Amino acid sequence: MSKHLDTPPSIANSGADARAVNAHREISDFYIGVIMQLTPRWRVCICRDGIQYILQKKSSEHSNNGIWLGKSYPTTRDTLIRICSSRGLIRDQKTRSKLDALPFRARDFVVRMEPETQ
Repeated sequence: MSKHLDTPPSIANSGADARAVNAHREISDFYIGVIMQLTPRWRVCICRDGIQYILQKKSSEHSNNGIWLGKSYPTTRDTLIRICSSRGLIRDQKTRSKLDALPFRARDFVVRMEPETQ
């Protein structure tokens, strides 16, 4: 029987690491597909299926509260850049360079997971 949990198990009960539990949830601070943080409340991710970029905004102004909500789902880098630009999220050349370095198609982006060292 499959058990659905609305919240991750507590560390005291299961020994689970909350970061690991939430690594595949796009709304999580610990989502493995985060590509870059644009501002404290805006970030760019790759979707869990690897087919589109996601421009996300944190639902709360307080850094320890809220979840990440998708605001746009472009499939190409150029569309992502255009959307970020229209929202005033490209504030310097370094940010623009990072966006320019992304693969043209989101489906060509590869999430590399580094093995954890104990």
